Amino acid sequence: MKKFLTIASLLVSGNVFAGINMACVTEIPTTSFVAMTEGDETIIRLIHHNGPKYMPIWGNIITPNDLPNIQEAANALYDLGSVLDFKMPAKACEQLDGMLINCFGTQPAVEMGGHQVSLWAVHTSESVEKSFAGEYAYVKSSLALDVDGKTFHVPMKYSDYECFKANSASELRARLKSKNLFLK
Repeated sequence: MKKFLTIASLLVSGNVFAGINMACVTEIPTTSFVAMTEGDETIIRLIHHNGPKYMPIWGNIITPNDLPNIQEAANALYDLGSVLDFKMPAKACEQLDGMLINCFGTQPAVEMGGHQVSLWAVHTSESVEKSFAGEYAYVKSSLALDVDGKTFHVPMKYSDYECFKANSASELRARLKSKNLFLK
């Protein structure tokens, strides 16, 4: 009975077959993250509005020892360009509570900017920071890419109000178009 009620509640909520349809867009567009399900594919798009020179490539504490690794990531990821498009099987992705998503599974490599690139994981996380100035909520997207056999991560942290979900890919496209971020 419990299993039936769980399935029934998911069907009523409309989340079972809708897939993942979410985006995070900074107020003044810098880097936008889009995940949308169309048919049996989930499309992941990362847009660096100011070009790859401003692409986020590191999401941790930086020490002087990290500088060669950061430079290596910058060189490899710069060549990929301003718009990174990937596809994963929809069954490899799941929408969790809030703005949490998880996609996992190595995809065949595609040529991008003269490199062989494969997306093998995408996820988001949510966090709240408290300080004397107040409480601030964030959503962080992270892509794990294999570029010519080496793994690099592309993180981006957004204020929670910069992220939104939609009920369908067409609704998400319409919302992005209203922000002048039309997707093909």
